[in-house]
Amino acid sequence: MKPYKKSASNSFTKILKFSLWFLWCSFMLLYILIPQVQQQVLHFLYPSEQQFTHSRVSLASMTLSHLWLTLTATMMSSVLGIALGTLVTRKVGKDFLSLVMGMNSMVQTFPPTAVVILAVPLLGFGWKPTLLALFLYSLFPVISSTVVGFQSVDPAVKDAAKGMGMTHWESLKLVEIPQALPFILTGLRHAFILNIGTASIGALIGAGGLGTIIISGLTLRNSALVFSGTIVVVFLAILGDKILSYKGYRRK
Repeated sequence: MKPYKKSASNSFTKILKFSLWFLWCSFMLLYILIPQVQQQVLHFLYPSEQQFTHSRVSLASMTLSHLWLTLTATMMSSVLGIALGTLVTRKVGKDFLSLVMGMNSMVQTFPPTAVVILAVPLLGFGWKPTLLALFLYSLFPVISSTVVGFQSVDPAVKDAAKGMGMTHWESLKLVEIPQALPFILTGLRHAFILNIGTASIGALIGAGGLGTIIISGLTLRNSALVFSGTIVVVFLAILGDKILSYKGYRRK
């Protein structure tokens, strides 16, 4: 009976967690899409405030702009980061490992705001400087995780693949990448979450996104507007983390 009770308890816990997660996602979707929901929620939380939505841009439009910046930068850093991480762990690129990691670490010493400001004279105002800053900042976790992933592959496993007659490409595709995949996904998850939070600074130079309503709230000293943008940023970060942390992607 004990194993049965334990199994039933685990099933109930999973159903409860899924139900709560589904309800929260549904509520946030309604909150983002329907201004009336935003007004009701924010009026309940901040009854002393007079303004609950942005005067010119809808929350849904800001969310889409924020997601576009984040996903584009994350995809760019993922493609280049995985390629560089793979290259410097091969024989042909091992000499460049310390150089690539050193340059990557150097980029991290600059705050994203400084990267955006330095890029404005070259790229102008708007989304381009923000995209560059997000790309450079999210490149480091992808490269690092890719390198760690390939370095964690047991040499005996690679020797066994070689002994079976696999070519270098076959060994990489069939042996090393599946072994390194959990580490690579961890890097992608960190890059996405980092970009979700950092993308808000783009509103300072006209890139749009959820930083628009947050900065408007700070300027107007309106806590409701700041909370409205912040809670959506937090929701997107948690949603991305859940998706990229899905156990089905991980090595068992």
